[in-house]
Amino acid sequence: MVVRCAAVVAVTGLVMLLGAASAKAVPIVSFKCTPDPANCKGWYRTNVSIDWTVAPAGAVVGGCRDKTYTTDTGGTNELCVANDGEAEVSVRLTIQVDKTAPTVTGGFPSRGADVNGWYNQPVGISFSGTDKTSGIAACTSTTYGGPDSGTASLAGICTDQAGNSSAPFPYGLKYDATAPILTGATPERPANAGGWFNGPVRFDIQATDDTSGIADCPSVVYGGPDSATASFSAGCSDLAGNSSSRVFGLKYDATAPAVPELTATPGDGSVALSWRRGADVESVEVARTPGLGSDQATVVFRGPGSTFIDSRVNNGVRYTYEVRVRDPADNANSDTATVVPSASAGPAGFDAPQGQGPGATEGPRRGLISPGPGAILRAGRPPLLRWLPVRGARYYNVQMFRKGRKILSVWPTRPRYQLKRRWTYQGKLRRLIPGKYRWLVWPGFGPRSKADYGRKMGPSKFYVRRAAAGAR
Repeated sequence: MVVRCAAVVAVTGLVMLLGAASAKAVPIVSFKCTPDPANCKGWYRTNVSIDWTVAPAGAVVGGCRDKTYTTDTGGTNELCVANDGEAEVSVRLTIQVDKTAPTVTGGFPSRGADVNGWYNQPVGISFSGTDKTSGIAACTSTTYGGPDSGTASLAGICTDQAGNSSAPFPYGLKYDATAPILTGATPERPANAGGWFNGPVRFDIQATDDTSGIADCPSVVYGGPDSATASFSAGCSDLAGNSSSRVFGLKYDATAPAVPELTATPGDGSVALSWRRGADVESVEVARTPGLGSDQATVVFRGPGSTFIDSRVNNGVRYTYEVRVRDPADNANSDTATVVPSASAGPAGFDAPQGQGPGATEGPRRGLISPGPGAILRAGRPPLLRWLPVRGARYYNVQMFRKGRKILSVWPTRPRYQLKRRWTYQGKLRRLIPGKYRWLVWPGFGPRSKADYGRKMGPSKFYVRRAAAGAR
């Protein structure tokens, strides 16, 4: 709006003097507004008074009234006319008063809310208003960019042409520019004791959001690849449309170990088992059917090894062995083998050179020194068993049989063994009684746990007769 303040002066009654043109003095009209500006120009925001002064004092005046304005006016004209009989002067003023502040009618965002009535990025807010007298000069235009709040607020004002300012006008909005924080991932089932998962597993994601709250945290199913340092990414969003993600780690292995490829070699009163143990195998167990005693099945071995000799078997009985291998993630695999131990087989063992050893065909009867083949001994005098030493052997396996049943198995470290009158084998007390005895020897190489036997020595036989009456 254009502010106007006008003073109009009219001069009449020109006086013409003969021989020269001159004007006599005209009336003088002056004025003053209080408060400033004294020239009465512009808008007043308070009561304003007008004081008129006319000279000469005898001039005839019209209007020229001193006055005080106490109410708003968009423009009131005041007139002062002075006439001294020779000339007339007119002064016209316009008085503008606006003591009333404008009114803010509202705030208006530069765009609609981003998501669900929430803003998640800075938004411009413009205010508008009305003023009945001088009119609006300007209103607040600003940008809101935080802090986050569900009851965020900012204020705007308007000013009018007279310089009055409105009261602050509050504008409310919901603002959240902060993404949620993922706090955890809970599996649908716990990992095994070693911390491994061995099959697809669903993780439920947890997160927090301090302002708008969580809208969605989709579960994640991990199903591979296998890795001790596997990971997956999960994401969550809040009600304001902010989203974030986080990587979680796990140990995952859904691949079973390789088939252990069980080999079972029957012996005389024993069975030698060997299997392939892969690099990822953590534990092994061997189950036997039939089991010990009256058990239908018995686990006869547990441990990390790859060989086992079962000496708690009976000749002529069919045994089925199942070797079960398991990796750290509890993945398992197995293999089975069926064998029948017999008295005609040698001791059960592994890795015999040239294919000889447990279960191999009987080699030449050599290497056994005493007692000589077919020797006849007295019951009260147990013989010293002797044989030729074998280079590299760290121990020997000596076995002895009576009536086709094994009654002795010992592992001396030197090439001789002194029989006793009584001994225990497989939990039973044995005695050197009259009868026919058959014995043989296998040299052993490396640690005994490896069960690495060489070529069989023997067999040979001797006889024990009854002691004569009175013999000691």
